[in-house]
Amino acid sequence: MFKKIFLLTCVFCVTPWLFILKPVHAIFLELTTGQIEEAVEYGKKNKNIEIAAFSRPWTICKDKGQGTATLFTPFHNIAYKARKSAIEHREFTQDDIMHAVEIGDTLTFSVTVYGDEYDFCTHYTAKLYYKDDVIQPEFEFAPPLADASEFWPDSPSHSARLVFKFPTKGVDLGALITLAIVAPGGEENLYDFDLAKMK
Repeated sequence: MFKKIFLLTCVFCVTPWLFILKPVHAIFLELTTGQIEEAVEYGKKNKNIEIAAFSRPWTICKDKGQGTATLFTPFHNIAYKARKSAIEHREFTQDDIMHAVEIGDTLTFSVTVYGDEYDFCTHYTAKLYYKDDVIQPEFEFAPPLADASEFWPDSPSHSARLVFKFPTKGVDLGALITLAIVAPGGEENLYDFDLAKMK
């Protein structure tokens, strides 16, 4: 996790050249003041669009009913929380920003999976392919029961939201990574994320 002093430095003390350079798309674990302001603005101005459209720059979608995977970068997480505050008519404070950027030392994915049993999702897991390495998650969450899907009562009748967090140590944040969602039988559903094209 970031240390509080370092976080305050990131938020308040940005050297002038950071404002001169033309922004490029890439994941930054340590956001500048300008990047934070951009994320907050993105969240506030897009508060009225559906969440799927809002998160589209960070989301890989399979065919309908096959699943989606969304990467929560620090930029995306700030934007997401700023949107939520705007919807709830709450001020988005510096404390809110501090909490939002605390995911910065992990690659955090929210994944939607589909199945036909109410408990189909309990034994799903994930791994991350990066170059020749296979990275295991340091955190996994799956609900004990799935929800009725938008296809109910037809197949796939249930859906569930899973969360996986992976360490970023040794990962080039401008590289291609592949998230593999592993079903209980071992079948892998692959999602390719080109980090160089994301904020």
